[in-house]
Amino acid sequence: MKFIAKTLEGLEEILAEELSEMGAQDIEIWKRAVAYTGDKMTLYKSNLLLRTCLKVLVFMKEFSVENEIDLYNEIKKIPWEDYLSLEDTFAIDSVVNSEKFRHANFIALKAKDAIADRFREKYNQRPNVDTQDPTLKINVHIRENIVTLSLDSSGHSLHMRGYRKHSVDAPLNEVLAAGLVLMSGWDKSSPMVDPMCGSGTILCEAARIAGKIPPQSPDRTFAFKKWKSYDPVLWEMVCDEAESKINTNDIPSLLGYDLNQKAVQVAITNIGEAGLSEFIEVEKEDFFYLEGSQNIMLIFNPPYDGRLKEKDVLDFYSFIGDKLKLSFQGCTAWILSGHMAAMKNIGLRPSAKKSLLNGSIPSLFCRYDMYAGSKKQKWQDMYPQETAKENEKKN
Repeated sequence: MKFIAKTLEGLEEILAEELSEMGAQDIEIWKRAVAYTGDKMTLYKSNLLLRTCLKVLVFMKEFSVENEIDLYNEIKKIPWEDYLSLEDTFAIDSVVNSEKFRHANFIALKAKDAIADRFREKYNQRPNVDTQDPTLKINVHIRENIVTLSLDSSGHSLHMRGYRKHSVDAPLNEVLAAGLVLMSGWDKSSPMVDPMCGSGTILCEAARIAGKIPPQSPDRTFAFKKWKSYDPVLWEMVCDEAESKINTNDIPSLLGYDLNQKAVQVAITNIGEAGLSEFIEVEKEDFFYLEGSQNIMLIFNPPYDGRLKEKDVLDFYSFIGDKLKLSFQGCTAWILSGHMAAMKNIGLRPSAKKSLLNGSIPSLFCRYDMYAGSKKQKWQDMYPQETAKENEKKN
């Protein structure tokens, strides 16, 4: 079977690494997606375990068309009765990027007609359409004149983990939050701090990653559970295997702070919903008054939108850089922001820089290594033999 895992722009390589670790084959990185092959167990694991995936599509067929009639005829050829009964429901999700085909809704209508007409000709009846909770959701993707048909095995987007009952302004998508933690190279044993934690999403995802807790609940109503081919015994095996790997003893200290009392309460509530209260501590505190500590990882997403004026944004980010230099020597800080000028105002040279999309906002995720002492001294401490050789040459 061939699968397509959809993700956010900038997380493709991280998702490919997840798939490789899971045992997926023939992995290909696409834009906002990763294609791969596997069996039914791979499909079930993908939905349960992938942290940076939004949807898992099962590839059906690819073909070229010149017009809507070709599209109708090709879709009508498929034996949909193998996938649907008359009592089932279906829906069409269409994505169009083509000069010939410009209207996604019209494409969805033609696909729906083709499926309905096939059933009418065979049974004088047709399954109903249900756009909210269908038995089978069919994805029609058209790029120029190439049509790709897939089945949506996930249902609701996989970023909806179920624990975020409340939110704050500009909440971070759970898939993006997990991607930030995985991309940071965090060793899963060192303490982590989110000093502007908002609704606590980064902390929740970090705790689950460290404790090997699956991002999804086994009880979630995945779309594939409604399919004729669903194997509940195999699904139970996959869930049991995942549960056997959970080890919450491995979760290190995770601390969250926020200046906004409402955000603190929201984070505490969400963390409780995720069942992670004993592993994550959240307090009301101003980042600029925090006492620093060495050998911790900081990951945060400072505000930069309408809550701050432009001059205030630039000053705010400058103060962040000053605070990191003053109080967090010996630490690693990762900052996500969609305000490019403000990021430059931090006044620190990033050792790594990743381009991401946060919603529709082009953003940077930058790493800052806060050396204890000068960077030169840090290099000398790490490489004493090379330093000695250089000193000999100078003498």
